[in-house]
Amino acid sequence: MKGPWILLCVGGVLLLLSGAVALVSLLLPALTGGKASSEEALMGVIPGCCCSSISLAMVLGGIVWLVIASNQNRQQ
Repeated sequence: MKGPWILLCVGGVLLLLSGAVALVSLLLPALTGGKASSEEALMGVIPGCCCSSISLAMVLGGIVWLVIASNQNRQQ
């Protein structure tokens, strides 16, 4: 029953990292004093949001897998 926990851990770490990438990319124009444009910042925001959605799906899949596995263990 290590599978759901591995999926939850990997998904959680990826969610944190991709969220940090998206947040830093959003703050980039303000932090650089206008040297970086918002179009340049989108090159980090879009992949960060895509990876966040994939990792969120991994976390939710791990939760569902964990609940199903625990219900099957109770029935046996």
